[in-house]
Amino acid sequence: MEELISFDNTRAVLEELAEEIRRNYRDHLMDEGHFTTLGSELRLVDSIEAKVELDGQTFVGTLSMNDYWKYVEEGIAPAGQYGNPGWKAFPFISRWIEIKPVIPRPMGNGKIPSQKSLAYLITRKIVNRGIEGTHDLQKTKDAVIPLYVQKIQEALRQDLYQYIVKFMDESVIDWE
Repeated sequence: MEELISFDNTRAVLEELAEEIRRNYRDHLMDEGHFTTLGSELRLVDSIEAKVELDGQTFVGTLSMNDYWKYVEEGIAPAGQYGNPGWKAFPFISRWIEIKPVIPRPMGNGKIPSQKSLAYLITRKIVNRGIEGTHDLQKTKDAVIPLYVQKIQEALRQDLYQYIVKFMDESVIDWE
């Protein structure tokens, strides 16, 4: 069955919007220092992919990325509250220190902590105090989406006009 209306213009603008959000979100993460310096499967900034699909009668835009984006975005509450993995996070924090890399600073006694000690100290802080989220994705969406409202409206107008011209007798309609 032939598609009644293709929405090619609308799809193009929505794909442009999705790519703009991806690019800006990546920039926000870089500005906040949420990246690693070693190539890894854990690089959040390199894992972000944008996609626009037509799901029945609705366009759906999605960003996919490494799962830990939600901890960067929303933060982690102190242990005992929803969302804090507690001491289970220790091996992941240890790996993160290695990949980021986190350079230890001398403690009050002048000693430089080992990677394992540093992982313990960071995990303990997360367990006790949590982590505040950066909300970079929300900031990105709030900044970018308003810039595309008019472009989306114009693309829809063009798509509908093309549909009407295609299926109606042009001599009957006065477009001027």
